[in-house]
Amino acid sequence: MRVGIVGGGPAGISAAVFLKRYGIDCTIFEKKQLGGMLINAWRVENIPIFKPASGKDVVKNMVSFLNLYNVEVIKDEVVIVEENKIITKKDNYFFDEIIIATGTVPNRIKEFENDKVVYEYRDLPRSKNLAIYGAGDVAFDGAIRARLQGKNVVLFSRSKKIKALPRLYNIAKSLKIKMRLGEKIEEVLNFNDFIKIRTKENIYRFDALLLAIGRKIDLSFLRAKNVHLIGDVAHPNYRQASIAVGDGIMVGMKILRRDGC
Repeated sequence: MRVGIVGGGPAGISAAVFLKRYGIDCTIFEKKQLGGMLINAWRVENIPIFKPASGKDVVKNMVSFLNLYNVEVIKDEVVIVEENKIITKKDNYFFDEIIIATGTVPNRIKEFENDKVVYEYRDLPRSKNLAIYGAGDVAFDGAIRARLQGKNVVLFSRSKKIKALPRLYNIAKSLKIKMRLGEKIEEVLNFNDFIKIRTKENIYRFDALLLAIGRKIDLSFLRAKNVHLIGDVAHPNYRQASIAVGDGIMVGMKILRRDGC
């Protein structure tokens, strides 16, 4: 049996490791770095079996299991998934079972986009003065990480309501991160070495902007019905690494039982 896994985040990695331990050949397809959104996290401290650590360190540990069990990882973008077939930009692959673990994609503001505007912390260009747009966990987590790295950070949000965990908000306050809550960004102007952000209240100058205004699933590539959806793509309102890991193990067990193992 061969299993193809689209997505190399916690869900996909867990499924691959579980199945490989039972002798099932698995291939992970990932167009970016392994680890998914988890790699951006300032700190992962909500999985009781692990000591609090950075997302980068947690991902490094997870990837070590892929290496330990010799799981094949193909760095390529999946464009179409058909029944028992994965089509990437470079090749076609056939599998007995296919797992979809693609996570979520960001809500975009296309008119703001340029080379200094990103949706994930790992994609930020070198910058000293950083603006962040959003009021949820991702926005505050990014603000804390940036501040601890010595950056000047200003967090903007459309609403005055904070959606982040109280712990993240309190840490941000203790680090004296500037917050412009309820100050909506109207325009982003791109210059050679900086950007200007315009709100109704003021015009600001920054080196880069991190947009963190929510995420959604994207299954536009999916043409098959007989696949397994796991992790954030299966339940986008419950985006937790621990849930994703459990999903990966559970789908592995289902595949084994279906195969009579």
